[in-house]
Amino acid sequence: MKSWAPLSGTQVVEACQRLVGPFAGWHLAMLGANVAKVELPSGDIARSWAGGHMFDVINGQKLCAALDIDSPAERTTFEKLCAGADIVIADASWSEQAALAGSRQDDARTRSVVIVDDGSIPGGSGSSETLAQAAMAVTGYIGEPSGRPLRLGADLASASAAATAVQAALAGLLRNDDRGPLLSRISIDRATASLKTIHWAARTDPDRWLGYHLTAIARQPDRGYRVRDGWVTLDFLPTQRAAWRALCEELGLAKFVDQMGEDWFSTIGMEDRVDWARPQYERAFAGYTRHEAIALIRKHGGWSVPFQEPAEALHHPQSQLYASVFFDDGEATVRLPWRINNRPQGTHRPTAAPPIGAHTKDVLALVSKGGVS
Repeated sequence: MKSWAPLSGTQVVEACQRLVGPFAGWHLAMLGANVAKVELPSGDIARSWAGGHMFDVINGQKLCAALDIDSPAERTTFEKLCAGADIVIADASWSEQAALAGSRQDDARTRSVVIVDDGSIPGGSGSSETLAQAAMAVTGYIGEPSGRPLRLGADLASASAAATAVQAALAGLLRNDDRGPLLSRISIDRATASLKTIHWAARTDPDRWLGYHLTAIARQPDRGYRVRDGWVTLDFLPTQRAAWRALCEELGLAKFVDQMGEDWFSTIGMEDRVDWARPQYERAFAGYTRHEAIALIRKHGGWSVPFQEPAEALHHPQSQLYASVFFDDGEATVRLPWRINNRPQGTHRPTAAPPIGAHTKDVLALVSKGGVS
């Protein structure tokens, strides 16, 4: 069966690192585009993350070139490369200006330029999505209270920003005029803000804006609420004050209810006073098993599931089934989320990403041809 490749013949230059820009480039490559990934001579920082396996997954299909755009000669070459591309995805922290200069040349064929703001946290490691995601409480942080926060599951901030970048790139291809390339800017914190806004709109009155929860990154990692044999989650909707009060009264927390008053919602889920209030709930739940605590919370209309430690979550059958990248004999493997006859389906090994600059000569040879192929 012939592969579906609606972007066949489309030339893309991706000069980004970490996840957002490269993930957007991966989507375009999956749609059939020819993608040239341009890195600094030091390479994409994501090459070192988790042994480089995620880098392999989202960059294995691309031509990898290394250019030092601080060098006048190599900057000129990079600009010509961008001029010969239909789509350019650039990084606000290092490749934006050169990408814009190239895509705006008189003979440029560029139709879409996407600038990704995915810089480092000042004074720390990692990318800005970590800060944005924690600040807006999109993804729960887990781990030991005194240790380094850990995250499990999808990186919602990067995935959302990458999807937005792809939409912006395709919008430029659809525009049929001579006004030059469509310029789009993708800010990862704003992409995350959009997710948080949708989240709150789904949980409460969409016209009632409560603001972002900017204290989240300063809190201890989320570890659930301790009960006799483990941990559980505890959550209610903002409209369920009466249900929360009934639960607390059954737990012997009537004085706590009176103390909190209208500020009760700040003490559950991932809200602003959860760390302060956690001991109150944990003392009340101390005699309950996980099963009993969950049953009690659900009886009163709340939400609760077992909260798992990182190792427990990683080895849970559901986690193993839905993990998009897992390790088999030391090799990274991609698996699709379904089973037939109780066997995982869609298993394959990702193509190993080329080394830094592996295709530099090939990419540069294409500059004179006016494109990437």
